Order: sequence, then C-alpha cells, then structure tokens
Amino acid sequence: MAICDSACAPSLPVTYNGGCGIVTRSSGISKFAFIKCDYSFTDFSDAAEWTTAITAGDIVGTGLLLAEKPKGDFEKRRIQSCAPEAVVGGTKVINFQDYNTDTITGGGAGTLQYDFWNGILAQPSNFIFAWYTCNQFAYGPIDSFQIEIDEVEENSENGKVYFDGSISYDSVAMTAPTSVNLDGIL
Repeated sequence: MAICDSACAPSLPVTYNGGCGIVTRSSGISKFAFIKCDYSFTDFSDAAEWTTAITAGDIVGTGLLLAEKPKGDFEKRRIQSCAPEAVVGGTKVINFQDYNTDTITGGGAGTLQYDFWNGILAQPSNFIFAWYTCNQFAYGPIDSFQIEIDEVEENSENGKVYFDGSISYDSVAMTAPTSVNLDGIL
C-alpha cells in the first residue's frame, strides 16, 4: 500500500557499504579555521587555494586543539494530530579545549591567544567557520555560528591554564567532510 502520491515520491539516495564488513573512519578534530566573511571558496578541497587565502590574510587557523563533535540537538514539534512529532530544527556543537600558550609575544606572558579568541568572540558574524581533522578532512564552510569561550585556571601550580569553549551552528543536516590535506598549511 502506497503512503504518498507518485508525484511526491523522492529519488532514493545512493546506497553505500564498506565492502566486506564494516569499515570505520578515524576521528579527531585538530584545528579550526576562521575565514573572513567576504571570502568565497572556488574549491573547498583545493589545498593550493587554502594556501593562497591564508597567505592573503583571508583565513587564519588555530593551534592544535582537543575537540569533539557530539550528536546534535534536534527541535521537534507536533505539526499534525495523526503523526508523531517532526524534526523542525537542529543545532550542532563542537566542544574544544585549547592548551596552547604564546611564549614569544607579550614578554612570554602568553597573551596572544586572548587577543585571538576575544577577536573571534567579539564578532563571530564576521567569520565563516571550518574545522580540520587528524585524518585530513575539512568540514564546512559554516556561514553562521556562535562561540562561547573562557579561560580555565586549574587549582594548583602544577595545573594548566587553557581555553575551554564551544562553537554551535544551526543545521538539521550533517556537515559532510571534504578530503583535503592541509597538514603544514593550516
């Protein structure tokens, strides 16, 4: 028994499989990229374009990070009486910690990260966001995001000072990875 009119039937997505058994992909977000809001990629997968844009000052990358992207949150709403709630919105979040310190500028006080993160925090709408993984995938570009970040000082002289934050963006769809080798570039 059909549940929709033939005019409403979608094309099926292309199927996938891992060949002979399950093939997994390794994880690990290594760096973020912040891109000027007036920059537009010709080819997000072209490492040469990334190099040119970084050299021109259109893209800046972070230091190495400890970051994760858990399952997103979804907003559901009942939109008809005879069906379950439907997904009507979604938010993705990337949680991160930045343990880097700048020992060169500011008399070794490590203040360059404060300027960097405060600059992003002050005007996130002026940046496009992307992230890069340990296995050479770039995700993005994300045109609209929010960031929250603050420094954490642990409670002993043997502890560390680091930046703890999260970046969130609205999307129901998953952000697909793009294969690009930015090692040594970003």
